[in-house]
Amino acid sequence: MIRPVVLRRLSAYRYPVNSRGSILIVVLWSLCLLSVFAVIMGYQVRQELSLVKRLDENCRGRLIAEAGVKTAIASLKKEEAKSYNSFQDAWSGFGAVNNFKDVKIGDGRFTICYNYTNEKMLVSQPLYGLIDEERKININTSDMNTIKRLFMLVMGMDDTESQDLAASIVDWRDADSNLSIPLGSAEDSYYKLLPYPYTAKNGPFEVIDELLLVKGVSLGVFNRIKDFVTLYGAGRVNVNTAGRPVLEAVGISDRIASYIIDFRYGKDNMPGTADDGFFDSQANIVPRLSQSFNLSSSEVGELTAIVEKSLSVYSDNFTIKSYTKFGGANNAIDVDCVINRNGKILYWQER
Repeated sequence: MIRPVVLRRLSAYRYPVNSRGSILIVVLWSLCLLSVFAVIMGYQVRQELSLVKRLDENCRGRLIAEAGVKTAIASLKKEEAKSYNSFQDAWSGFGAVNNFKDVKIGDGRFTICYNYTNEKMLVSQPLYGLIDEERKININTSDMNTIKRLFMLVMGMDDTESQDLAASIVDWRDADSNLSIPLGSAEDSYYKLLPYPYTAKNGPFEVIDELLLVKGVSLGVFNRIKDFVTLYGAGRVNVNTAGRPVLEAVGISDRIASYIIDFRYGKDNMPGTADDGFFDSQANIVPRLSQSFNLSSSEVGELTAIVEKSLSVYSDNFTIKSYTKFGGANNAIDVDCVINRNGKILYWQER
């Protein structure tokens, strides 16, 4: 017997209208929240990618700058060993354009250069090479009178102001707490009363920027004097490379300083050319200058005393200024570093 199939009618449940509206609102809010979350996540990802890109570019830029420094070190090491240095050496920038100007590495370039002022023609020019530190006054070893004369010559300061600055520099580096001059200098008693107090170093300067901590050395003073001072070397000035302010700062008269510069530049008034004069030993400074110019007996005695105390003909420490461009037009890293003759890096600054 076949039983009939009974089809049951399924009852359809309908949500109330209010409930369906609530669900729609929840869905819309969920979509809004997800959209906001996606935007935030996308922004964070873009920021992270941008950061990664900048880090990668900075890393590449730094490697290019380092390549510039290593090129300069290699060039210095290649030079023939000799007992004197002058502007005829390739490291000085005269005749070294191909080695240091706009050298291409990958998608970047580096240039090693500095600004040099011709003291005969009073014009400045970029030189593609290194700066020897021995052409400068060593503020860790020079006496107060030498530093004082340098401030007078470079800054045009009067006797009192330049003496105050020189005394403050000496008191900063010396080991005691006694003032070099009764007024104008500074020791701990002065620095401790500043709005942000500190004490005098009572030790050698370690970086040139440390001068900004010394009483009287404003940023303006620092920017004008920084290219004439150094912390490196034994303290003797290379008579073959030092400029007039440095020569006169060690005690050489204006007249004899002019003789030295005329002797070095030759008849064409250009350093680094074939007619240049140079001093190949400390012992030959006075005889060679006397042969070229009419020095009085008092001038011979004056120069002899200064040679024995303050002059040399050799440089052992060098500044490298490496300027780097890479990637986009605005991507740049500049490096200043100081090396010794063996290529050891003594100081490194990036900006």
